[in-house]
Amino acid sequence: MKIIKYLESFNRKERFHLVGQLLGNSAFNLDPSVLKKILDLLELEIPKSYFSAMDYHLDWIYASVALTNNDRDIPLLRNDLCISGTQEDVDFLLAFEDDLENTHIIMIEAKGDTSFTNKQIQSKANRLTAIFGNGENWPNVIPHFLICSPVKPKQLEINNFPDFMLNKNKEFIWFELTMPSNQNKPTRCHIDGKASKEGGYWKVETLRGLVS
Repeated sequence: MKIIKYLESFNRKERFHLVGQLLGNSAFNLDPSVLKKILDLLELEIPKSYFSAMDYHLDWIYASVALTNNDRDIPLLRNDLCISGTQEDVDFLLAFEDDLENTHIIMIEAKGDTSFTNKQIQSKANRLTAIFGNGENWPNVIPHFLICSPVKPKQLEINNFPDFMLNKNKEFIWFELTMPSNQNKPTRCHIDGKASKEGGYWKVETLRGLVS
């Protein structure tokens, strides 16, 4: 469980701890039915325990796996894609150890109103490849990648992605994100209602359904 302990130690986002405290779920335990759905997609068994977090930096993931084979008290050579110094992250992370002492690291990328872009997904793929290779970089560490959205994306290009980001059909592993039906947003516009970042007016755009 050494990797899990490091993952926990790097998880210093105040939002995680605030939300967990306010909801009385400081461990960020998942709804059992949602947990089963995720693991079924990956053909994994439900673990006895797990670590989960939101907005988890890719730097932290690399540091956690790298420190299992390195001395934490001395400086380590830096690879820009592994320790980038940026806040690039995955929206949700789930990690656990199975009965064979393999550590599974499940990374979930989600979109609600906005769409996935090839640029964003390719950036994730480049960094995750640098961290995990094709999934073989770290003994007994098994990475997984899921995308989550209201509608399964069809426009994404899949080029030179590591195997763990795809299913057996070389497609992204996807599960549905349920969003409320009464969603609106304020949009800047001109007096004629035409959307514009420079507009001196604003209007309400309906995204899904109407407010009752």
